[in-house]
Amino acid sequence: MIKQNPPLALTDSLIMLGTNEYPIYLVKGGAEGAIFEGGVGALGPVLERQLAELEIAPDYVKQIFVTHAHPDHVMAVPAMKKMFPDATVCASKPAAQVMHFDKAIKFFCQADGMITMALQKVGSVGPDDKPEPLEEMKIQVDTYHADGDLVVIGDVEYDVLFTPGHSDCSLSFHNPSDGTLIISDATGYFVPDNFWWPNYFSHYGEYVDSIQRLASLNAELLCLSHNAVISGAEAVADYFKGALEATEAYHARIIADVQAGKSVREIAGQLGQEVYEHTQLMPLEFFQKNASVLVKQSMDYEEIAPAQ
Repeated sequence: MIKQNPPLALTDSLIMLGTNEYPIYLVKGGAEGAIFEGGVGALGPVLERQLAELEIAPDYVKQIFVTHAHPDHVMAVPAMKKMFPDATVCASKPAAQVMHFDKAIKFFCQADGMITMALQKVGSVGPDDKPEPLEEMKIQVDTYHADGDLVVIGDVEYDVLFTPGHSDCSLSFHNPSDGTLIISDATGYFVPDNFWWPNYFSHYGEYVDSIQRLASLNAELLCLSHNAVISGAEAVADYFKGALEATEAYHARIIADVQAGKSVREIAGQLGQEVYEHTQLMPLEFFQKNASVLVKQSMDYEEIAPAQ
């Protein structure tokens, strides 16, 4: 079952906030809570309204978990820190290094502005829902987490899983007690018309391994970072099966096109066009540029040198 349209209670201890395009997850662990996902800057005002409606006090959220250091997953963190000044910001060490890098955050700010305009255009956020300018070009991380760690949120616990492939700093979080799994972009970009855009931006093989590892957990509630939550053990299993099949087919198609003599630009142009037709939130060029990264990752994995 597909679940959308936040704010939405998913379980007694988990609420989906944010927007359909960029969900944020609030875990309620009795006396304290935590936020998972760092979102986009425009979500700051959205979250503030949603949390006020839920009567979440400023001292309730003790931890903010960043899943990975991409601009659409960190830029609401400064707003969250203002809402919850005592909260600890948590991420993997590689993600923290990116978030402390001046040039990366400057680029993130530019991307965040483009995303804000796109969300306003489709009406997912209001005209006044904008990120506040950063006081400095870095986002502070207080605590590092790595594979095998246990995070405790009051009376709720999540296992930390390192799930690279989409990025080399990606973390997922699993609550074996209730079968909840928060995976961010580990399986790519899913559109609920049964379309997957594989997103192995850092490594194809690691991306496939991460999908298989996550699928083996037999989760019952799968929290994605875009467009949907998947509910029900059978639906989650089908989702992972579809994600893996889509990824392997995508890679095979790229390699076949390369071997047929097509250029990286030509292949990426077609792949980007197909994604754009499914989700027109961002410009065509955005998808084509990202598709070119995927083409190069597939070629690297198969040890195919670029044409001279």
